[in-house]
Amino acid sequence: MNLSNDKKNDALQLDEKTNVEEPLLAQLEAQGWDVIRLKQVQQPSESFRQDFRQVVLIPKLEEALRKINPLLEDDQVAECVTRITTFQQSTLIENNQKVLRLILENTSVAKNRKTGEKSPTVRYVDFKEVKNNSFIAISQFKVRVLGTENHIVPDITLFLNGLPVAVIEAKSSKVQDPMGEAIDQLMRYSEQRNMSGE
Repeated sequence: MNLSNDKKNDALQLDEKTNVEEPLLAQLEAQGWDVIRLKQVQQPSESFRQDFRQVVLIPKLEEALRKINPLLEDDQVAECVTRITTFQQSTLIENNQKVLRLILENTSVAKNRKTGEKSPTVRYVDFKEVKNNSFIAISQFKVRVLGTENHIVPDITLFLNGLPVAVIEAKSSKVQDPMGEAIDQLMRYSEQRNMSGE
């Protein structure tokens, strides 16, 4: 074991957290985001989940669907949640395209049971009334790699209405190529999730 390298890595991690991650979280808070700072040892319930395999904050998604679409009844909310969290395709790109389509083009349910209207539009995001949406930033959002006992823990994950929309890897300016290192780490995360069939 090389103590010199361990000390150097600890110093870089502290610099990363203090000078990159925390200022970004503070800026997000100032812009109205709800920020959750998790520790390395954490429980899924601290981030609105039942287990670490989940990447969508289901309670927050359900809450947003009800707020944006007051016509929805409980079974219709569940139907819309299933629609955006269940995937038939095998690649990350195809699954991301499906989610983006649903966010931008909306979906529908069979009927508005209050008015009788058939196939009413259901929106996952309210682009007209921003205050109807939920914005959450979570630091150290632990995700289990399916089929393994391993986890990935991105520095900051951004959620729009419970849906993960961005993953941020904070890097110290003291490393030789911070942008390249962050991209490499994000690519490793992507490959690990893809290899597990998700």
